[in-house]
Amino acid sequence: MLRNIHINFLLQFLFWLIFFQIARLVFVFWNASAMTALPIGELAVIPFKSVYIDVAMASYVMAVPYLLFAVAIWTERQWPLRLNRGFLAILIVITSIITIAELPIYDEWKTKLSYKALAFLGTPSEVVRTATTGQLVGGTVAIALLIWMGFWLFKKMGLGKEVPLCRKPYWQSLLFTLLMPCLIAIGLRGGLQEVPIQISDAYYSKHDILNLAATNSVFHLMSSCIHGMDAGQPYRILPEADAKGLFDKMTRPEQDSTTRIFSIEKPNIVLVILESWTADVVEACGGYPDLAPNFNELTKGGVLFTNCHASGLRSDEGMAAILSAFPAQPKTTIIRMPNKYRHLPCIKNELAAAGYASSFLFGGQLSYGNIRSYLYFNGFDRIVEGKDFDASIPRCKLGVADEYLFERQLSELAEKRQPFFAAMFTLSSHSPYDTPMEHKVDWGGKDNSFLNSIVYADRCIGDFMEKARKTDWYKNTVFVFTADHSHPSPKNWHPWQPESRRIPLLFYGEPIKEALRGTTDTLPASQTDLAATLLAQLGLPTAAYKYSNNLFNPHGPRHAFYSLDEGCCIVKKEGQVCWHKEDGHTDFVKPGDTYVTRHIKQEGKAYLQEVVGDYFAF
Repeated sequence: MLRNIHINFLLQFLFWLIFFQIARLVFVFWNASAMTALPIGELAVIPFKSVYIDVAMASYVMAVPYLLFAVAIWTERQWPLRLNRGFLAILIVITSIITIAELPIYDEWKTKLSYKALAFLGTPSEVVRTATTGQLVGGTVAIALLIWMGFWLFKKMGLGKEVPLCRKPYWQSLLFTLLMPCLIAIGLRGGLQEVPIQISDAYYSKHDILNLAATNSVFHLMSSCIHGMDAGQPYRILPEADAKGLFDKMTRPEQDSTTRIFSIEKPNIVLVILESWTADVVEACGGYPDLAPNFNELTKGGVLFTNCHASGLRSDEGMAAILSAFPAQPKTTIIRMPNKYRHLPCIKNELAAAGYASSFLFGGQLSYGNIRSYLYFNGFDRIVEGKDFDASIPRCKLGVADEYLFERQLSELAEKRQPFFAAMFTLSSHSPYDTPMEHKVDWGGKDNSFLNSIVYADRCIGDFMEKARKTDWYKNTVFVFTADHSHPSPKNWHPWQPESRRIPLLFYGEPIKEALRGTTDTLPASQTDLAATLLAQLGLPTAAYKYSNNLFNPHGPRHAFYSLDEGCCIVKKEGQVCWHKEDGHTDFVKPGDTYVTRHIKQEGKAYLQEVVGDYFAF
């Protein structure tokens, strides 16, 4: 009996879910020797952890068949279905090639097939020359076998047969035509949640190979190509030797030394990354009074950097800058690219080598910007996000409000061995600012909701610190507060203006020497400087962090760099300049001295060229 055409469409969707799992098994069996040493419980859940992203990829794949099926239904013609079968056959071939081609890629680079790896196919003769005969023959046979398996499954599910074409009953055809695009759209974005599905959604283990096994290879390559093409090309602004010389000169300290601010050798570190906290909301940084009184009180007992600048404008850029000291790039974000972020250092790893336990807490979805996969790759001992909070805890639109995040951190730290590195990322000061608190501020105009979210977040910080002081680990703990990026404020800075990028950076805690508590540093600093500054205090290596300056080295360079869409801005104690690559014009130049401006602009060009060059080299 011939099937209904609507059932045939659903079976084609099911076919892709099955075929993606078959392709995944190829990766698992290829890496069986590495898999056997891993926990059986984590191996067993690979198919379940992968379904979410497989459904999204299958939804992408089914967009074209939907159009062909709709034409076939309403014209009662078979030719659209024949085109669909040809389209499906082509995709089986492409998926098989991707699946097999990434196996030697993983052996070599420990990553899946990516935009960068795909670029090598532009010179197929080179690929053939560098591959062994066994690899070429074995790969060709494996691709052929996987294609055969796909076609066999295709026929077994009856997808190669013709189906009867009849619009009647009309309600079924109309329902299919109107409802299916909505279901496909929901499927390809991964649901109705705020953040569309990302590669991160397949990540669940500290063992990177399991995360890669759960990641859909076609989805991974598609995502990598989208972000890779967005990245543009490496900048060749200055001669390479000149750019390298300028960069080295501006980042090399005159003398390698450190002013010690910690009174104990291995204090616990609690890193609080504050969502969107511009310096304009902190009175001690020259911001508005009374918005963050609790934070402002903390500045009187810590070391505050009042002229620190965010490297980018998004949270994913902030994570790379804070944890890996890699500056934001003009057109892309490095932690969206798993094949690239694996080349970055991460302060968690130096701390782990020194005996620190590690954790990362967030009340929302870490899939945003691929942050989850970045954290799992770097092996944080414990990662907690919104879905891990008890269902009884009230949710805002983006996830768990800050007060519950801080409560969870307190309970986590009560059980954590010392010394620990406990990072947390707040979210209540992110749009839509639906904080569980009545509004207190009514003078902020269009920024009113944001300012009220800061008042709420600050109240949560105050409660957290008050409770933390009663714990047994408090006296041995340094708290580091900074922001992922800045935010517009009623001061109405231009988005490129250095003042618009300022964020707080505060070191606070009992281990800070009493003589230094309440001090402020007004020299230019960057988010990327946190890594070298913190690690140097602990006597840990900093050589891997080429873009990070130790802010407690009195002989070290002091500057802040941040990227623009097509250009950069650099802030130094001698002056500042924003430069635009497209037409070469400059903005927000200080001082008016032409020589100083020209020199700073050249340094900015060199810095930008180095950052983008490293991004493409990874």
